[in-house]
Amino acid sequence: MENNYINFKKERDLGAIISDTFKFIREEYKTIFRLYLKHVGWLLLLIVAASTYYQYQSLSITGDFLNTQDPENFLIDLFATTGIAILLLSLSYIAYTALSITTINSIIKSYVKNEGEINEDEVSQYIGQYFGRSLGSVIVVGILVAIGFTLCILPGIYLFVPLSLIFSIIIFQEKSFSDAFTECFNLIKQNWWISFATILIMSILISLIGGLFQLPIAIMGVMESVVSVREGAETPGTEGLASNWLYMILYVIASLAQYILSLVTVISIVFIYFNLNEYHNKTGTLENIDRIGS
Repeated sequence: MENNYINFKKERDLGAIISDTFKFIREEYKTIFRLYLKHVGWLLLLIVAASTYYQYQSLSITGDFLNTQDPENFLIDLFATTGIAILLLSLSYIAYTALSITTINSIIKSYVKNEGEINEDEVSQYIGQYFGRSLGSVIVVGILVAIGFTLCILPGIYLFVPLSLIFSIIIFQEKSFSDAFTECFNLIKQNWWISFATILIMSILISLIGGLFQLPIAIMGVMESVVSVREGAETPGTEGLASNWLYMILYVIASLAQYILSLVTVISIVFIYFNLNEYHNKTGTLENIDRIGS
């Protein structure tokens, strides 16, 4: 076992989860990123392309919406123009979410199994084995959380925390969706608040980092609007942004950064899962005792 091996199977407080998340990334980023691009790269490009196309179409027609005298027909034209982009973006996002979560969990499963070594063949095997269940789980979890947010924001927040663990339970404990659904609520008992705080802080950190990539886009948007107002234009300068190649390039870069940075949160949730599993089941402790006994 290497000295820099990170033992996932132990209890951690909030600070340790966050610090070990970044430590794991720092130690294994080359392998993580290479396998991520190998298995998810094509889907990442697809979702960024769909997002960019939707952004282009949205910017192009915003000015027309502000000037239209027939909002009903405009909305029909809007759906006809952007409907394909929205559908492609939605489907690719669901598939990307499932595949990226499965890939990261599979990488960590191989890392844990081999005590610091990541076996690429194992990772590929795990992805093929668990992607279907993860895809179905993304859809069901998305619907449940959306219903929770629709009825009232608080139920949506409450459901998101335990249900975020369901993917790790499926992959590490090899459970079916129904069994994993029950298990995620068992694991979260007495630890909902600390898990919520960890996810919240990690999400804020990632949002702040991602905001650096969004900042040039926001600045260009403000500058374009200011210029259009000074020139006496009747609508904001969104149409100009749609044809601005620099803006679109920056948008693509920001989108890529957003999706790649989201992997950090996925890794932190795996640490949360192991923390809760150790708290309730003492899996790592029992394994250490067995090693001493043998």
